[in-house]
Amino acid sequence: MFFLSACQTFNKVAPIKTVRDEEKKEATPIPSKIFRSYSFAFVGDVIIHERLRTREERRKEGYKVIWSEIQKYFDQADLSYANLEGPVAPDLGKPSGFPQFNFPEKILPSLKEAGFDVVSTANNHALDKGAKGLRSTIKHLKKHKISYTGTISSVQALEQGKETWWHISKLGDKKIAWISCTEMTNGIKDKENLVLYCFKDIEKVKTAIKSLKEQKDISAIILLPHWGEEEEYEIEGYRKRWAHIMLNLGASAIVGSHPHVVQKIETYKTDDGRPTVIAYSLGNFISNQFWLWTKTSMLLLLKFKEDSESDQLVVEDIKYVPLWMNRTIEKDGTAKFRLLPIFDFKKVPHDASQIWIQQLGNERRLKEPSEVERFFKPLEILGSSK
Repeated sequence: MFFLSACQTFNKVAPIKTVRDEEKKEATPIPSKIFRSYSFAFVGDVIIHERLRTREERRKEGYKVIWSEIQKYFDQADLSYANLEGPVAPDLGKPSGFPQFNFPEKILPSLKEAGFDVVSTANNHALDKGAKGLRSTIKHLKKHKISYTGTISSVQALEQGKETWWHISKLGDKKIAWISCTEMTNGIKDKENLVLYCFKDIEKVKTAIKSLKEQKDISAIILLPHWGEEEEYEIEGYRKRWAHIMLNLGASAIVGSHPHVVQKIETYKTDDGRPTVIAYSLGNFISNQFWLWTKTSMLLLLKFKEDSESDQLVVEDIKYVPLWMNRTIEKDGTAKFRLLPIFDFKKVPHDASQIWIQQLGNERRLKEPSEVERFFKPLEILGSSK
């Protein structure tokens, strides 16, 4: 019989590591993050000329019927924008048309119901009803819960931090800054300094972009200048230089208005390597400007993706849908307006199709409704987190 003493020890043998054990170690999940894309829809000038207003007063169809053919695109966009080309000041008198506008208040709930998240109030018609009209416009935009950018109600409110030149939209954990400015106000003096000017106030614009850029929770900055010459396709050198300066300072995209015609889209790589875009002019959204070139416009679609290094949003894709304002004079003398997406160029005058091709090209044009649907389809990319 053999007995082992209590103090006797055994040599410990290290466990043998197998290939499978190593594979298990390597297969340990690495924390990851979903990087998704965001789609923005932009249209041009909202101008309630007398013919549009008369039609609505008689037929009471609602202004939304004008753009009903493209409403689904606003429904699918994460954020939608338009330029509100005139005051909405019902407390200062009846609606009026060109040359000094006062839009009917009814346009605001129509824009809200359509899904427009933000409008620009900085344009050449901003002061058509003076400072009182501008303040009334701000009041009624707030009443209908539509965000705006480019004007303020008072310098005192600005200095006290109660107002800003920009608006911040929230998309989940993302914040998007919108800043609009105008080249001029049709010679009407801005005695109370309520409008932001692109060139006269260039230092204010630059300071605003720098300030927003320094805020780490701001994911993108959209700059919205009202500039250029009406009904001209030329893009002046000073506009290009201004745009490049603002993009290098931190703007993510620049989307312009005022010429009432479509102008070229330019891609631009900033000094810090960011892909950005300048759409110099979108043309009209709704108006009674009946010349062929002013009836020819676009729905601009920008897709932004999260940068895996900075978590900022950068331009990923640029597309457009050609838009045509169809106007029919009916028996009662009113004009029926319908804004139509044009996928088949045979349905519009040849000269109109040439404008889109010459100014915007075919590469970015969405040629089928299914292509628009695919553009809005959410894209999520799985990447490692740090």
